[in-house]
Amino acid sequence: MENAGEQDAGPPRVRVLGPFEVCAHEGALVLGGTRIRTLLALLTVNAGRVTGVGALVEALWGGDAPPDARRTVRTYVSRARRGLVPLADALGTGELITTHPAGYTLLVPPGLVDAARFERQVTAGREALAASRYAEAREILADALALWRGDAYGEFTAVASLRSEAARLESLRLTATEDRVEAELATGASATLVEELTGLTEREPGRDRLWGQLMIALYRANRQADALDVFSRARTQLVERFGLDPSARLAEIHRQVLDGDPRLLGQRPAQSVVTRLPAPARNDLPGDIPDFAGREPELTRLLSAREKAPDVTVVTAIDGMAGVGKTTLAVHAAHRLAGHYRDAQLFVDLHGHTPGQEPTSPAAALDALLRALDVPADRIPADQHARAALWRAELATRSVLVVLDNAADAAQVRPLLPGSPRSLALVTSRRRLVDLEAADVISLDVLPEADAVVLFTGVVGQARGDAEAASVLDVVRHCGRLPLAIRLAAARLRTRQAWTVRYLARRLQHARWPLAELSAGDRGVAAAFALSYEQLDDARQRMFRLLGVHPGPDFDAPAAAALAALDLADAEQLLESLVDDHLLQQHAPGRYRFHDLLRRHAHTTGLDEEPEPDRRAALRRVVDFHLHTAYHGSRLLDDQHPPINLDPPGCEPWPLEDAEEAMGWFDANHRCVLAARAAAEEQGWDTAVWQLAWTLDNFHYRRGDLHANIACWRAGLAAAERLGDRAAQARAHRRLGLVYAPLGRFSEALDHLGESLRLAEEIGDLLGQAGVHYVLALAWHEQDDHVRALARAFSSHDLYRTLGNTKWETRALSLIGTCYSHLGHHGEARRYCRTALALSLRRKDVYGEADSLESLGRIANDLGEYEKALEHYERALELWRALDNTYRQAGVLSALGDTHRQLADSARARAAWRAAEELYRARELHVAADRVGRSRTG
Repeated sequence: MENAGEQDAGPPRVRVLGPFEVCAHEGALVLGGTRIRTLLALLTVNAGRVTGVGALVEALWGGDAPPDARRTVRTYVSRARRGLVPLADALGTGELITTHPAGYTLLVPPGLVDAARFERQVTAGREALAASRYAEAREILADALALWRGDAYGEFTAVASLRSEAARLESLRLTATEDRVEAELATGASATLVEELTGLTEREPGRDRLWGQLMIALYRANRQADALDVFSRARTQLVERFGLDPSARLAEIHRQVLDGDPRLLGQRPAQSVVTRLPAPARNDLPGDIPDFAGREPELTRLLSAREKAPDVTVVTAIDGMAGVGKTTLAVHAAHRLAGHYRDAQLFVDLHGHTPGQEPTSPAAALDALLRALDVPADRIPADQHARAALWRAELATRSVLVVLDNAADAAQVRPLLPGSPRSLALVTSRRRLVDLEAADVISLDVLPEADAVVLFTGVVGQARGDAEAASVLDVVRHCGRLPLAIRLAAARLRTRQAWTVRYLARRLQHARWPLAELSAGDRGVAAAFALSYEQLDDARQRMFRLLGVHPGPDFDAPAAAALAALDLADAEQLLESLVDDHLLQQHAPGRYRFHDLLRRHAHTTGLDEEPEPDRRAALRRVVDFHLHTAYHGSRLLDDQHPPINLDPPGCEPWPLEDAEEAMGWFDANHRCVLAARAAAEEQGWDTAVWQLAWTLDNFHYRRGDLHANIACWRAGLAAAERLGDRAAQARAHRRLGLVYAPLGRFSEALDHLGESLRLAEEIGDLLGQAGVHYVLALAWHEQDDHVRALARAFSSHDLYRTLGNTKWETRALSLIGTCYSHLGHHGEARRYCRTALALSLRRKDVYGEADSLESLGRIANDLGEYEKALEHYERALELWRALDNTYRQAGVLSALGDTHRQLADSARARAAWRAAEELYRARELHVAADRVGRSRTG
């Protein structure tokens, strides 16, 4: 890296108040071409904050950005980093440009940039001026102004953002000049200022403060006539160029000159003449909420924001769904913070989500904010960028809190943000302002239950709430713990003395249209939701109302894609956009859900706006999605499970890769598949009803979720009967028999198995017959009738062998060995189980291997070979865990507990039994859990 010569040597610094320069000890650095200099200038404007890649592309190329602009930006950043190495070395730091997911940040010490030093000195000078330390103020402000070497960012006039920053700094420079002149007048200066003020009034004829200062300087120089002539010229300029009359302040100076007011000659001019009279801090904040409840973590963040970053402009964005209490929190926090911002507390409704009203333009909002700071109308420029610069300049030496409420998006807010760390902006929006730079983001969720109760009782009265505490809980739950819903429900109760809280809870629970209950006057939850929906584009509206058709409690992007007949990328983009709009929640990576009240609104909107054939087609697609994905997943879990024939899907199922992924998908989507089965039943799609029961069977068995399996197969049996499908009926009866036996409902199990066998024989289904015999063997085994169990196991084995179904033949061999073991024929038992194990190993049948090892463990235990039993059980447990089969894990853990007890290892026995009991209890298999529990406590 070369330098520009020793003539500019000095301390490290970045200079923007004139020709743009970056200097290390050896002098000004050679930074590179125009675009690299522009990039560095942009990073300097935002020093310490992230500059987005999009903003850099826009600044460097405008509307003519090449396709590879973002990659080129990375190249420029790399070159800029190399160019700044001497500065980093001089500062003793690492790289000065850091990468952020959204862009880049220039990290330089405070005060290294001359513009930052200028602003701090101006602030100090104005504070000294306000404290009547005029000589000190004059020196500080003069030093600040001496930092200027020309036009700020002068070579970058083609870049809008840099042009705006230059205008802001120039406005601050002019204000600082006025303050310096005021300090000089206060120390007795006069004639020496006339020439400077004459030039300033010619360049800035709209600034009445300069005209007034010139009149005072002339009057003190014994040039009363010239002072009066200045007033005449000022009035002409103001009227002809700006259509304004002279201000009251300027008119007062004119009167004092005419009267020869001696106060104009004093070393300390009357405040009514030169200095601004201290006025009470303007406070536009709406009234605080007397029954504000909760939000303590969020309040703590808001109230401590300045302490965490005292040298950074504090901007906090509060987002959340309609009715979650964003404005309430912002106003409450603003009242708590007001004492720290002495100059003004301002509030602007940006109407981003106001019925029947367009969002406020940034230019209009800036006009209102500047007028709130008493900036004269003639000083407010028409151009939005100039207004934004003036706003930041006005805030540079003030301490102001501004609440920007109800923002539509970041573009509306960005020009309104203060640029000085002395001020604070609180922004509220229904949309996540993810592209708002330098913002601390607080996303509000619904209230915790305890805070929701406090809010409700705060509205209806503590006594009334305490009298029906249980019903209060019901009400806030029916309101989804949404603050707006809670307030409206409480308001209705408060105005209806005949109602009880319990009555209100029942109305909310049983109302056909619950959202209609949550309204009062012109406020309502449904109206708030409707407004959020209306501001979506057509694609997001369609996705929102179709998701109201989705039967499950949550969904992922593939399911949403099937529902809306979109490709996956488009569906995911719409879902993420709805999350940003707070119309959806993402409670886990890749999974989405509605707030309960929003789900009802989406459902109602779908009924109102989506044609019934389209709704039905969407529902069919999502049912098909779950059916075909679950079917493929079930085959991955056990490809020997007798297959079924499915109709071609009306959508694209999710391509599961292996059994592990299938179990993960089932775990995440289990309730969705159950809901799809219920929806199919409601629609009369009977084939899908029993097929969905089939798809869930393997998963239910692995998880030991026998009660859910019963519910599915009972619905499946009814559907098969309506269809007259005897093969499906036989399957349903067989699976119900399998599930009822371990639940202790033996007679029901035998009834179903008998009917399954009859139907299988009628239709000549040998595989079904083999399955019935196998399940009957398990059922008799559960009843300790091992003779009958053995006979059925042999029948099953023979049929499977005839059919060439080697995996199920292996399992039948293992079951035969188990039955022999219980009958005391341990040699035969071990022979059959070892044969089963060998076949399983040869065929890489992990399930059969685990099953055989479990049986061998039981045999070894019965023979008193406890160490060998432990070896078999532990290996079987390892395999069942690998298969993620919690039901069989529980059985092995129970057996391990029995074996540890035989070895007098009571601690391990209790631990194994406890683990088995917990697995059984988790699936509500209380008969098995009680049996294990008796072993543990016996």
